[in-house]
Amino acid sequence: MDWRIKATVLGCATSTGVPVVGCGCPVCSSGAPENIRTRSSVFLETGGLNILIDTSTDLRAQALRFGIERISAVLYTHSHADHTNGMDDLKPFTHFGKETIDCYANAETAANLRNNFGYIFGVNPADAKPNLRLNEIEEDFFLGDTKIVPLGIRHGQWNILGYRVKDFAYITDCNGIPPRSMEKLKGIQMLIIGALRYRPHPSHFNLEETLEQIEAISPKRAVLTHMSCDLDYFKLKKDLPENVEPARDGAVFEITEAGVQTVE
Repeated sequence: MDWRIKATVLGCATSTGVPVVGCGCPVCSSGAPENIRTRSSVFLETGGLNILIDTSTDLRAQALRFGIERISAVLYTHSHADHTNGMDDLKPFTHFGKETIDCYANAETAANLRNNFGYIFGVNPADAKPNLRLNEIEEDFFLGDTKIVPLGIRHGQWNILGYRVKDFAYITDCNGIPPRSMEKLKGIQMLIIGALRYRPHPSHFNLEETLEQIEAISPKRAVLTHMSCDLDYFKLKKDLPENVEPARDGAVFEITEAGVQTVE
């Protein structure tokens, strides 16, 4: 059966966003749209579904900018603030509690979400809240006819998730991909993967490490996300291998069995 994924990069910054408040580095002061990055998230349209990966701190602004009016489900990678603190912005997508959005996370992330957002998931939830159903997942599951493949990865001492949807995969905030997840990544057309900076970091791949992972996974096309202001979009475009490019907010890709096309 023919399939198609439209993937929109809503944001591609690390937790501070870029420009960073108070930073006068060349990237933060460049003013180039390609170097203005909101917090990392991606929006997938496939098989009649609108799938959001992470509710970034900037979700409201991202939804308005890119015209998102419906969300079918949310896939959470982990519970750090920059990936979850936009959760309250799901309120209008649930028509202020009249509808339910299913959210998916591994057990550790789900426990943290229940603790961090007690007004949503607690025993005495607030009236003005998004209506969300939190599902703990470890193995493959389906949204409609679309198979979702969770990818166990390492983020410092945390066990978190990336995701594969058909031949598209999304991995961010990562410094280790176990063999089982590498096996699940075989044959993908497109990979969006975090590359924090040039220097090593204890819980994120730096650029060199990310490029090593891309070579090992061997996607047809790879896009770098979760970038700090250490990484300049234009320098990366010039220096990266032919099949690798930096993300930019608003980049749109179409993935099919035939390959990957840049839409905008």
